[in-house]
Amino acid sequence: MSWYQSLISIISAVLGGFIGGWVVAYRMGRWRQSVEDRIERVQNRLSSGDQALSDVPVISTRLDVLFDELHALRKEIRQARSESVTHEECDRRHGSGSADGDNDRS
Repeated sequence: MSWYQSLISIISAVLGGFIGGWVVAYRMGRWRQSVEDRIERVQNRLSSGDQALSDVPVISTRLDVLFDELHALRKEIRQARSESVTHEECDRRHGSGSADGDNDRS
C-alpha cells in the first residue's frame, strides 16, 4: 500500500506542476501579447506621421503664462511695499501709538 500512495503523490505532483506551468505560461503569454500590441500601436502612430509630443506647445505655453503671472505678482508686491509704512516712520509720526499720547512702549 505504501508504493501505491507514493505513486499517487508523484503523479499528483507532476500533474500539478504541468497544470501550474501551463497556467503561468498562458497568463504570461497574454501579458506579453498585450505589451507587444501596445508597442505596435505606438509604432504605427509614429510611422503615420502624427505630431511628436515635444512639438506640442502645451508646456511652453503654460510656462509663459506662469512667468507672466509671476511678473505681475512681483509688480503688485513692489507697489504694495512702496505704499506701506515702516514701524519707525509710524512711531515718528504718531508717537508710540498709544491713545493717551504717552511714549511708553508696552
